[in-house]
Amino acid sequence: MKRCVVVLVAALAWVACNMPDFKPLQPGDKVPAFTAATLDGEEFDGSSLVGAPYMLNIWATWCAPCRHEMPALQELHDTFSEQGFQVVGVSVDDRGSRATMLEFLDELDIDFPIYHDPSWEISDKYGLLGLPGTFLMDAEGRLVRRWTGGFDPMAEGVQDEVRKVLADTPEG
Repeated sequence: MKRCVVVLVAALAWVACNMPDFKPLQPGDKVPAFTAATLDGEEFDGSSLVGAPYMLNIWATWCAPCRHEMPALQELHDTFSEQGFQVVGVSVDDRGSRATMLEFLDELDIDFPIYHDPSWEISDKYGLLGLPGTFLMDAEGRLVRRWTGGFDPMAEGVQDEVRKVLADTPEG
């Protein structure tokens, strides 16, 4: 028994020492590339978003704060889309949840781009420990601000940050 405990402790120590350091994205960091699927099942390359400022929201239909903030994300998208800004969502709902996602998006009249990553790979790449996670990026694909958990996308401070990102773009 004593030998099993020693082996277990040694194994845990080895795993802990060989795990990469967890470091959440910080403002100014280049955001990681990601792939997801369109709701029609086609592959989407997230690196195609670079070139214009955008807000990435990682969410799921079963997440209450995600559901609550979705109409305000649509309003933020509508407010600034003519200026070259967009909100983009990536759902981490399970495979086979397409009908549930479509029903939810239709119910709330959400029409900003929504993608699907049932593997949660995007959550890992962006260092999320819970949902929702929202990231504001500049046109060069650098993180400007992150929100973990529910927030008000239409708060004046959020809109001010979007305006600043738009003003800092070459076309701004």
